[in-house]
Amino acid sequence: MAQLWYSLPYPSAHQPLPSARMASEPWTLFLDSCASGGQRGRFDILLRRPRWRVWQQGGQTFLAEGGNAPKTSNDTLISVLRAIAREEQERIRGLDAFPMHYPFAGGFAGFFSYDWGRQMLGIPGPDDPTLPTAALAWYDSAYLVDHLRREAGFWGHADDLLALRAEMAEPSDREETILGDSDVQPMWSAELYRSAFAKVQAYLRAGDVYQLNLAQAFQANWSGTPWQLYRALRQRNPAPFAAFFALPEATLLSLSPERLVSLCDGQLQARPIKGTRRRDPDPLRDRARAAELCASPKDRAENVMIVDLLRNDLGRVAELGSVRVSQLCALESFPAVHHLVSSVEARLHPDCDPWDVLLSCLPGGSVTGAPKRHAVELLQSLEAKPRGFYCGSLGYVDARGRMDWNILIRSLSYRAGQVQYWGGGGIVMDSEADAEYRESLDKVAFITATLSARRDTVPSATACAERRAAETGQ
Repeated sequence: MAQLWYSLPYPSAHQPLPSARMASEPWTLFLDSCASGGQRGRFDILLRRPRWRVWQQGGQTFLAEGGNAPKTSNDTLISVLRAIAREEQERIRGLDAFPMHYPFAGGFAGFFSYDWGRQMLGIPGPDDPTLPTAALAWYDSAYLVDHLRREAGFWGHADDLLALRAEMAEPSDREETILGDSDVQPMWSAELYRSAFAKVQAYLRAGDVYQLNLAQAFQANWSGTPWQLYRALRQRNPAPFAAFFALPEATLLSLSPERLVSLCDGQLQARPIKGTRRRDPDPLRDRARAAELCASPKDRAENVMIVDLLRNDLGRVAELGSVRVSQLCALESFPAVHHLVSSVEARLHPDCDPWDVLLSCLPGGSVTGAPKRHAVELLQSLEAKPRGFYCGSLGYVDARGRMDWNILIRSLSYRAGQVQYWGGGGIVMDSEADAEYRESLDKVAFITATLSARRDTVPSATACAERRAAETGQ
């Protein structure tokens, strides 16, 4: 049966969000631009009920078709993904009816953890036991929203569309009171951070690395559902590469501002972030902080180092001579922080595919250091526990070979009332311990504030729609 494109009305502000019931279903994946503006804040993608599920855990690859029990495979995870993609692409009918400006025409979507990327570099180490090291699913259908054109549509079969419409017609979630836990526990005290920082400085002075991205973990309790937590975080800190992924073992919540790599019509793009200042509620002080960031030689040096690293990563899968830096150290401001963002572009080599690109880029250089492999080795001894999902990547490779992947920063894992998240930053020779420790807290301050609040009311869907209408005059 051919898949079809069904044009749908552009939703009101709250409707791209899944219902609480949808969000509780395993393998529901919501790729959320938060309508944050421009091309990177343009599309929302809601994916559910996959045809295939593939994951890696304990060094073993598992796959399951539909509702069948999982089987193990002796092939590598990437080999399994490629084989299923070839099989499914042969089944697809009607792809010429899919509007080509939309980002996802069915395909694989999911996440690779930082530890999966570390393993691909050949660096041994423990894994986070609470999550697979990678989990992806093949989705035949997708609900998509284009905030730039103010339109929406559904790609799939008629019976899937009817089921989605029935569920979206259900009454909106009522306003709920969310209870946070005030006892957020950092992995390190300021003193322990300074000790790790001193070791990093010793590596830098010895010339072992030029930059090292040191991070610390935080733990907290959450008495609500993971979907309630995601809504609260999204309200505080909308981000263009946000996502909500309900896995059987745990749930990933991401409010990431950073693209690892995208591929569209043969064109690759990476957008590394390096350089951070916390926003200030006073407009004059806020502009001063942004200006200070733009003028900082240290932050610019950090950014340029990672740009060079990514030029090398993309160069391994790009046409000769096609790698270029299209943006260097541009200021981009988000609700919680200012960042310096660069852009590296290239043409994909005809002998390479999207999976080759991911193998070349993971883990992302902006969250490891330079040179990458040795930085990852050193972080194994410094950080004392596996990063798991943190600094991995979440995104998709669609049936046309297009892809877009974030970096899992400003992100959390939720399991049985327990939440874990990380904060960190790049350290270079002229970094200062107290400033770097503060930056690791600043980047996740909106997460800590949400989890620490004794009472935080998440507005109802209707309230969100009314507020956005008032802001836009619609």
